Amino acid sequence: MKIGKIIFKLMIATAVSIMFYYALSYVVIRKWSNTESIIVEILAANDEHEKILEGTDSGKDNYRVFEREIVISPLSNPNSNVQKITVSRLENMGVDIVVGKKYLLIWDVFEDGTLQYSVSDAFRVPEVGAFIVGVFLTVILLTGRSGLYAVLGLFASIGILIFVMIPLIVKGWSPVMLSMASVFIISTLTILCVVRRSRYRFVALLGSLGGVFCGFAVGMIVVYAWQLNGLGGEGAALLASTLPGLNMRGILLASIMVGAIGAVLDVGVSITASMSEFVDYDPEIPLDRLLLAGLNVGNEVLGSMINTLILAYIGSSLPMAVLISSGGVNIAGILNDPYIGQEIIQSLAGTLGLLFTIPVTAFFFVIQEGIKRRDE
Repeated sequence: MKIGKIIFKLMIATAVSIMFYYALSYVVIRKWSNTESIIVEILAANDEHEKILEGTDSGKDNYRVFEREIVISPLSNPNSNVQKITVSRLENMGVDIVVGKKYLLIWDVFEDGTLQYSVSDAFRVPEVGAFIVGVFLTVILLTGRSGLYAVLGLFASIGILIFVMIPLIVKGWSPVMLSMASVFIISTLTILCVVRRSRYRFVALLGSLGGVFCGFAVGMIVVYAWQLNGLGGEGAALLASTLPGLNMRGILLASIMVGAIGAVLDVGVSITASMSEFVDYDPEIPLDRLLLAGLNVGNEVLGSMINTLILAYIGSSLPMAVLISSGGVNIAGILNDPYIGQEIIQSLAGTLGLLFTIPVTAFFFVIQEGIKRRDE
């Protein structure tokens, strides 16, 4: 019976996701306002043929361009009719065209008035939206109120980062101070949504904040000791050239806190929940035994959370690591690269934050429990 309910809830989530897909696709296509591209559906496509373009600069290599004729149906421009055009792309660039799929079509206008069309990317907004709705709806349906609160906390956290912290950084506010305030608000909202026993929420908050700030302090010391300026990687260099007034080192330090708070909260909440269960089971459990139990639970959780945190950073930096080592494996060169150095600091500072969270949370829990028993 339970399996049947789970399958039924999964079917509901799938059906809602499909309906959301078609609704979002309809709205986005009708409201598409980008003047540099249009949404089209590929009705037919011929095979590609290669074309060699000579380099215009002295000593420049020739370009390999691939062209093909396609039949498109403009979707975001209802006044246009089905038409046959030729699209081109450079070698190893562009997307593979699949008949029946939707894409973004762009064009260049040359001095003689001729148009050159290119398919810039797949139109995947409806798929992304439907996938997000499906995942979150599945979590809510399978876990109930706790899942709903967790999703609401996640949306609140993302909203704080995207609509408050990042715009204020662009305006010139201190990234470190903004990240501290954001981490405090995110931690508070998450704990309010996740921790069921209200009397232990303050303990979880203190433990989590203590852990993340300890990890940040170590990361800050290492950033200055290694003389990192936050410009490692093309994205940071592009941001610094686009907005030259930004404090790139401050953004690097802010990323340490923001990147670690999720895993730190997991550990802090897990220890708090476990120790509260011990107290509920045995209200007279000795405080030293309670402290030891909290530390043991934290040590068990720590191993998997370290893997989660470090592997997440390794996965995100894998393309850059491959690029750096493409000329040959040079461990010294890889370790000396500023981008790899930043990733190492972020992952290991987060790891230290996890490590500090365990004793800090257990210590505050025991103090609160001791005060409660003394007052009774």
